[in-house]
Amino acid sequence: MHGWSRLTLAPLLKRRVFSSTQQDETRTRVSEALKEHRLTWKGGRVDAELNRGRFGSLTVCTLRYGAEVHIEPDRLQDFMLVQVPLRGRACIECGDERVDANPDCAAVIAPNRPVRLHWEAGCEQLLLKIPRAKLEAIGQHAFGDAAARPLDFSPALRLDTPIGAVWRSMVSGLIHLLPTLDDGAPRPPAAWLAHMEDSLILHLLYNQPNTWQSQAGQTPTVPRRLTLAETYMRDHLSAPLTLTDIARHAGASASALTRLFQEHRDTTPMNALRALRLDTARQKLKAGKAASVTEVALAVGFGHLGRFSEYYRERFGELPRETRRA
Repeated sequence: MHGWSRLTLAPLLKRRVFSSTQQDETRTRVSEALKEHRLTWKGGRVDAELNRGRFGSLTVCTLRYGAEVHIEPDRLQDFMLVQVPLRGRACIECGDERVDANPDCAAVIAPNRPVRLHWEAGCEQLLLKIPRAKLEAIGQHAFGDAAARPLDFSPALRLDTPIGAVWRSMVSGLIHLLPTLDDGAPRPPAAWLAHMEDSLILHLLYNQPNTWQSQAGQTPTVPRRLTLAETYMRDHLSAPLTLTDIARHAGASASALTRLFQEHRDTTPMNALRALRLDTARQKLKAGKAASVTEVALAVGFGHLGRFSEYYRERFGELPRETRRA
């Protein structure tokens, strides 16, 4: 597997989420594990399998479909994805750029890049999912105000270079550590594990060309209406806000405000509101002052506890109750 031996992958391959020979079941289970998407079967026998491990906020998977498939997940929005073919090839279109991914060339898919994927029959991939909130937190520390701007990556990541080989080695190390995170297993120091997680992300931010690198040191100019919208959202987190409400208080039309958020925040107003609510919820849970997870969810505008937990885990890699317990 071009540097990813079965021995290297063994701790991950023991964490099976599902295997299937059915098209509908496969699409549903992959959507649940990663993201809702459109899936077109192009030919060949369905022989799907997904294995998944979690390391802090990071999720690492192996995935295969068996058959040739075309995948359209739209923009990832809340996370970044690195795809590395373990065997076979895939064509990955990120906006107007194309990556012919193979075991020596991975694809780095930024959160707001339009993406379409075509996996050839027999393709199996390693996937690394990095929550957007984690990227932004580390980016703020590394690049300062530049990390407030939209993040985009050059999508082709060569693994047959010294820098690429180091990244592959770091991911292999993460996979080897998965058994230490199981209940009852001897656990390494939490600070060291967090350092490993951060180092893997920093490696990409410093070595893979991206917009935060190129904009570091420049002073961002934030439009007044965008600032007004963000202030209004922050001051009314528990209210049932709509796009029309936010736009009206910012003195802009809904379409104009959406364009401002896309240009300066690389997201939509309502996605920005949801992220702000989740970040505030995390602060409250870490502070330990709330009586319950339900109380926190309601305080930041989530009336549906199950949906709150789903969004929370997608953004931070853990459930609200796990944050509160820690």
